[in-house]
Amino acid sequence: MAVLLFLGGCPQYDGKEEGKMSQERYKLAEKLKIPEAAAVSENFYIYCYNHELCKEKGLLEEGRLGSRYLCMQALYRANLDAFLLEKLDLRALEDELKNSDLKFTCRQPENRNLYERESTMGLEYIYLRNNLYIEYLEEEQLKLLETQLTTGMTAVTNEVKEMTRATYREIIRVRTPVDWEGQDRFLYSEVRGSRPKIPNQALVLGIVNAIEYDSNGNLLSEERMREKCEYLDQVKAEKEKEYSGILGVEVYILPE
Repeated sequence: MAVLLFLGGCPQYDGKEEGKMSQERYKLAEKLKIPEAAAVSENFYIYCYNHELCKEKGLLEEGRLGSRYLCMQALYRANLDAFLLEKLDLRALEDELKNSDLKFTCRQPENRNLYERESTMGLEYIYLRNNLYIEYLEEEQLKLLETQLTTGMTAVTNEVKEMTRATYREIIRVRTPVDWEGQDRFLYSEVRGSRPKIPNQALVLGIVNAIEYDSNGNLLSEERMREKCEYLDQVKAEKEKEYSGILGVEVYILPE
């Protein structure tokens, strides 16, 4: 999900030509949500990827995570999204937010973050927030992804989805460059003025609560915003417990 951008004396790499090549190599890429290198290069969490392991498994292109990695990662995400939609009541929660008297606001497409743009859930408010470190897949699992990209007609299949179900606990787990097997808590991006620390191995879902304005272009009152935040905090408490029980893995929700 992250590609380095080389600046300074070298030409800027935007990934467009490489992306074009990947679409020719992987016909299924046209059906996936694959970010351009220029977008993913801004992801602060590039340092969490195990570049040495990527190199060992042939996942680097000219020393960076390139189109092959991004296509395989996008396919993995599509199947993990499909698995989560089957197991959790995310569509019902989405409808609850849409129909709430508090009138939650989703973001316009141009304002969505990287994880929202990559999501294949088809939801406006809920998305998977984890990075996916596919370099930790076994060789035969990586081959399954590449075979599906090359010859498959659809992104989500029972075989690939079952593989993601069996492996996602390791693929979402954050390691640090100092200790790749670290089990500590991970510092996520700022939410409501603070940066939450969440266990490295947790599955993390984001819930959008975009800034809302009245008909005159003024911000909503503090009372209205407080009501919305309190509502989302209640959702967070209830759904984290429920989803953790269903999946057998710690689930955290980041309400914005």
